[in-house]
Amino acid sequence: MDTSTEPQIDRPRTNAELREEATGRMIDTAIRLIAERGATRLSLVDVGRASGYSHSLPNYYFKSKKQLLVEVYTRIVANFQQRSKVWSKARAPGPLRAGMGVIGSTIGAYCNLAAEGRPDSRAMHALWSESLSAMPELLEDVRPLNQKSLEFFEAQIRIGIERGEIDPGVNVEALAVMIFGMLRGVVAQWLIDPERVDLARVADLAIAVLRKGLAPEPPANASL
Repeated sequence: MDTSTEPQIDRPRTNAELREEATGRMIDTAIRLIAERGATRLSLVDVGRASGYSHSLPNYYFKSKKQLLVEVYTRIVANFQQRSKVWSKARAPGPLRAGMGVIGSTIGAYCNLAAEGRPDSRAMHALWSESLSAMPELLEDVRPLNQKSLEFFEAQIRIGIERGEIDPGVNVEALAVMIFGMLRGVVAQWLIDPERVDLARVADLAIAVLRKGLAPEPPANASL
């Protein structure tokens, strides 16, 4: 029997789906508000109202401002990882090679995606800076998330060493800190003075400097 003309009845959304939609919207709103005014001045009441919900709903779902900020931080990192993969895939002719290939692609994505002007980068830098000043209670939650980023670079550096792309004498942990710190600092400079900082050129230069500076020394008898 042909049922193509029968009216379609929408399935009622489950509580889990409604919760996911509401929390997602409130986290996105919080990111925008943090980018505009900082984390210290953010309130759960403002997030609820700016999201189109009641002023009490954020407290119901997140229980505290601190927990909301942790969710914000986690969402920003997850969004970057997803957008970074899309950005890198669009520019790579083939599969991305782990090691220096992934390091270079991550540097390029970090800088070029920040240059798009989305609120994520500004909100992330606000959370970092305020965890060291006005909101030290965030530090215990920001630190392990920060460590995951360092571990990502450490893993890629070790792969680069195994593949002969990086000098085996390099201090892996120190190099990871240097790369990640450089990226944060460069984007911070852009946020302060975007007219003066060309993030795409900085990324290209950083990649070139790292490739040349980290390359292993050729064997002493290589020219014989």
